[in-house]
Amino acid sequence: MHVGHGIWPQVAEFHLSVQKGCSMVTEEKRLREWEAIMSRIESIDARLWQGAGIILLLSVGGISLLGWDTSVSKTDFIFAVGSGLFSLLVLAVWWFIFHRWIHLQRIYSYRAREIEDELDLRFNRYARFFEYWEAEKIAGLSKKEFKEKEPAAYGHFERFWESEHKRRFSHLTIQRSLRLLTLILVVAWVAFVLVHATGFFWPTQLGLP
Repeated sequence: MHVGHGIWPQVAEFHLSVQKGCSMVTEEKRLREWEAIMSRIESIDARLWQGAGIILLLSVGGISLLGWDTSVSKTDFIFAVGSGLFSLLVLAVWWFIFHRWIHLQRIYSYRAREIEDELDLRFNRYARFFEYWEAEKIAGLSKKEFKEKEPAAYGHFERFWESEHKRRFSHLTIQRSLRLLTLILVVAWVAFVLVHATGFFWPTQLGLP
């Protein structure tokens, strides 16, 4: 009986060690998943800026190369209109592509925040708080809950937000930047087509013979 009683503490200790081992394995899996998600988010960021750079170079280069000729022939007009409409179509497709990528980023970021809650990480949670701090509750993140659980971190973060929020660039997100850039290029191509159309149909309006 004495030997039997002595076994139970060892069994309990073994059981606890197994639980700890399983917990560590689970945490390791979650951490690897989080790292994979962050890698995908960074990859989408790179694609967004690369795509924007390519679109910008093609638009500026296209308008510069096609240019403007005072002797607008029918062939020049048709070519200019065709190039302009094709470029506008490309910009429309680009508009949907970059919104799709941003949508995927939000999905990845949501899952990353779930893992951060489990592992007590803060990267995406802080980024989300900073982006929408003025809202009372942000996509499942409560400022009240943040303040109750981590009052010191809450105070530091609030002071940091107040100092950084005054900067103009803090209000300009990637989505807004890409929208603005795309709209500017759309206006440039529309103006390009209109100038050629005016030169062809109403040349006197541009001072042409």
